Amino acid sequence: MTRQGGEPGTRPNDDATVTIRAAAPGMRPVRADDDPAATSAGAPSEPLVRPNDDATITIRAVAPSGGGHIQTDEDPTGTSTATTSAVASSRRRRNGIIAALLVIGLAGAEFTVGVPWGEGGSSKTSKAEPKTTTVKVVRKDLSDSRSLDGTLGYAKPQAVKGAKDGIVTWLAAAGTTVSRGKELYRVDDRPVPVFYGTVPLYRRLEGRNLVGRDVKVIADNLRALDYDIGSQPSPGEVVTVTTPANNTAPTGGEQDPAPGNSASAKPSTSPGKGRADGASPPPADSAAGPAHSPGTAETAGTGSAAGTGTVTRVKVKSGDGVLTDKLVQAIKRWQTRMGMPSTGVLAPGDVAVLSGAVRVDSASAQVGDAAAAPLLKVTSTAKAVIVAVDTSQAGSIRRGDPVTIRLPDGASAAGTVAGVGTAAEAPEQGPGPAKMTVTVAFKDPDKVKKLDSAPVQVEFVSETRAGVLVVPVTALLALREGGYGLRTAGGQVVAVKTGLIAKGMAEITGDGIAEGTSVVTSS
Repeated sequence: MTRQGGEPGTRPNDDATVTIRAAAPGMRPVRADDDPAATSAGAPSEPLVRPNDDATITIRAVAPSGGGHIQTDEDPTGTSTATTSAVASSRRRRNGIIAALLVIGLAGAEFTVGVPWGEGGSSKTSKAEPKTTTVKVVRKDLSDSRSLDGTLGYAKPQAVKGAKDGIVTWLAAAGTTVSRGKELYRVDDRPVPVFYGTVPLYRRLEGRNLVGRDVKVIADNLRALDYDIGSQPSPGEVVTVTTPANNTAPTGGEQDPAPGNSASAKPSTSPGKGRADGASPPPADSAAGPAHSPGTAETAGTGSAAGTGTVTRVKVKSGDGVLTDKLVQAIKRWQTRMGMPSTGVLAPGDVAVLSGAVRVDSASAQVGDAAAAPLLKVTSTAKAVIVAVDTSQAGSIRRGDPVTIRLPDGASAAGTVAGVGTAAEAPEQGPGPAKMTVTVAFKDPDKVKKLDSAPVQVEFVSETRAGVLVVPVTALLALREGGYGLRTAGGQVVAVKTGLIAKGMAEITGDGIAEGTSVVTSS
């Protein structure tokens, strides 16, 4: 079958060719001299397609049955000529293509479109062969880790309670940093400064050579504030303690409050027996460790006939301080400087004993409230990361474990686990596993000095294998007989045993596999 003019006909399953030339409003018209076929046919010289005219479309196609050749010329007037009749299905398909291409043609485009007819329009795709390369077996430390969400900020706020009667007349503002010797609040307009330590004032410190850990807190802080306190008796020395007759401090039979509590306990009025210093051991199950008695009483007796009190000889223990005459004089100078009565005597509530400098988080009381109540909430001054960990995972985390903290800007910072909570809490929103709080401290706090709060990621190392041979996981081959193997650069497959797999690397051991061996891996 041939077209008019002797051109080869279109065979069944050939692609049909559609040519569109059109001009939309405002576009350059297509003239007859642009179309050689039109020129040879003696077409007029005026534009074939003028702005706003319909498109001129020529379509030649063969129906799938191969029943005949179709040539259709559609001009702007809508006249068409068919040299051969076509089957109805072919005409419908042709008309659909014409309608779709008219939309494109009227936009001013020129296209030649190949349309698949029949079964000849299918295409085949080929899959690229996987590329391979060689890598060397290396020896290194391999660690498995898990990353958990955390929040950068300050540690969980702790309450500070007033420990003496009176009225609150001033409180440090939220966000304020209060360090050693600085005022934290005022009671009856007398300052209550911060001292560093773990043992609060739980009794009235009065009497020559009174012995105890609370005395050491006062001595250490005044020395740190550059007051001359003289020398302190060494552990094992025996000192003579004179307790004033009106001293109501406990002298035995009572337990010390747990160290670390910032609230000072009020003194007990129970009579003492054989303990001139008034100290008593903390509870056996206290977090501070074993019970500690301030000094060991060797002898006891009554004071002078004038009723000056009780005189006792006490052996100083490690961790004890002694209220020497020099220390009493230093207390008086400090009291004068702070605007307190210069008595040389300190009572519970006169200082707030905390573990270090604090940042005031919020106030729990107002000016005018009773002082013997929670007054402030404080945090440490160092920023930390708080991580809520499922109780099932918290067991593998230990205080002092190294971690890596991923910051919002993509930088990383080294840290350590500063504490693991002991109380499990239900999630705040919806059901879920109970969680425990893990506190992470930064090794270099300057890494986050410009951030006060931010979401972070904390990477906990759960297992580490030191100095093992590793290869990329993609180098492992599954063997038909089971297990895994490696293909060496020479083509030999060597069976290996795998160990820890982490971060895309696998620990391996096998005969003939050593550091530096080249193996094949997919890229």
